[in-house]
Amino acid sequence: MPEFTTGVTPEGGCTLTVSGEVDIACVEEFLAAARDCVDSAATDVEIDLGGVSFIDSSGLGTLVRIRNQIRERGGKVRLTHVPEVVARVLEVSGLAQAFEAEA
Repeated sequence: MPEFTTGVTPEGGCTLTVSGEVDIACVEEFLAAARDCVDSAATDVEIDLGGVSFIDSSGLGTLVRIRNQIRERGGKVRLTHVPEVVARVLEVSGLAQAFEAEA
């Protein structure tokens, strides 16, 4: 069962910590957690993927939707603690360059 928690960065941005398997079964929950960040009026969002053990195309699509929503507000999304399994899927899908990310 995936978990999504939100918090605040020292700079006043929003953090969204994700753990577990990110797939079609949890897309709505993922989007709801991201909406909490967007609604917090934070312009920048940091998504910590350190606890993610699996991500499928619907999870990637959700990341893109979140990124697009934040960019429309003039903010940016940064992926942090990206595990190898997620980095590989981002690379194979061609989305690695769409995000600012750190391992």
